[in-house]
Amino acid sequence: MPLIRDIAPADYPMVEELLYLTDLEVVGSYDPGGLDVIVAELQGRLVGVAEFELHLDFGHDEGRETNPGEQTFIQTVAVTPTDRRSGVGRALLAEVARRAQEAGDTFLALVPQGGAKEAGRQAFFQACGLTLHGPAGPGAAWDCPVSEILAVKDTADAAGE
Repeated sequence: MPLIRDIAPADYPMVEELLYLTDLEVVGSYDPGGLDVIVAELQGRLVGVAEFELHLDFGHDEGRETNPGEQTFIQTVAVTPTDRRSGVGRALLAEVARRAQEAGDTFLALVPQGGAKEAGRQAFFQACGLTLHGPAGPGAAWDCPVSEILAVKDTADAAGE
């Protein structure tokens, strides 16, 4: 299981490289700005990153009738290509959900980033319990109650995944 921790400035160059490897390039040097960022380590190597914002009212301005109010919005979940399907992405998503729950947010929301790997990203989020909100296509939003993400993680842990 990966070690999940808050990002440190010394991690920025490695996160920049990881984002490049996963077709999520950064323009200029990596800087998380005001985002919350966690990283995953396996055997001392940085193998994953998740960027998110707590308490974001995503969807309200777009008039989404089912908008549940303040949510945690996930900007990025990225795992090195060689470490995919090892539980790193799920561990990152579960930690975001745990922090969201701790902060009082009851929903997670995200818009998978486009590019050639968008279908794989969507399949990952669906497998983790998120559902498409509205019509499919570029820029489509996905969301899920925090409790469902944590339940999927608990089920995976019990199965030894």
